[in-house]
Amino acid sequence: MMQQVSSWFLGLTQRERMLVGVAGSLAALVLLIYGLIVPLGTALDDAAVRHREATERAGRIVAGLDALKRAPAARAAALAGPVDQIANASAQDAGFVVQSAQSRGSDMAVLVIPTARPSAVLAWLDGLGPKGLAVEQVTITPAPDGTVSVNATLRKAGS
Repeated sequence: MMQQVSSWFLGLTQRERMLVGVAGSLAALVLLIYGLIVPLGTALDDAAVRHREATERAGRIVAGLDALKRAPAARAAALAGPVDQIANASAQDAGFVVQSAQSRGSDMAVLVIPTARPSAVLAWLDGLGPKGLAVEQVTITPAPDGTVSVNATLRKAGS
């Protein structure tokens, strides 16, 4: 096979040999660029993105752990009153109109919020932990206008 290619190449004129050499060099250059350099560059870019995301995720985890370490002191200060009053004040601070806040014993309360944005309600429920409250049960009912009504049973965390 190589003998046939060699005899074919030797049978070409000087000008044809030069054109075949240039074409071969261009083909090798294209293969080098699109077969090696571009895939390696893409792999390095993807690795950099994954590293940045992992670093950010690790930072969020460390921040969450720090918040958990500080939580007992904040929780003790936050629970300076009945659960229904703390939950009602927290909901009003978040901008919700509370229809009713009823106490269920000394460490539980039921809150009813007739209309609220779903994302705001979920963020508020998520933020109750540092205030010393835990969500015992929640019922979220969607409305046709995109809002939700919330019926949440809250208790003191740790009880």
